[in-house]
Amino acid sequence: MDNMNYGNGYDQYSQMNQNGEVMVPEPKVKDFLLWLLLPSVLGFFTCGIGSLILLIVWAFSGKNHVRGNFAKAQLIVLAITIVLAVLFYLLFGAAVLLGMNSYY
Repeated sequence: MDNMNYGNGYDQYSQMNQNGEVMVPEPKVKDFLLWLLLPSVLGFFTCGIGSLILLIVWAFSGKNHVRGNFAKAQLIVLAITIVLAVLFYLLFGAAVLLGMNSYY
């Protein structure tokens, strides 16, 4: 009777590792495709906000560590891309503005 734990959200067939954490099955190719396509489709229809929210939820929910790490990596890549885009626009925008002053 002591082994019954009904409130943890996992069924009786879940396997646990040595630390007592629930083991997640190894993701398949279709899982990775879904993880890549779902934020892209959401981002297209919601101007990027939907995919950002989805990646944050995936990254910080503790249910699937593989998907969480994947989402954290995508968030890091997204942050690097935003920083590079801002630098690109600042540098080339300033160059264009300086070039326009010589024509007037």
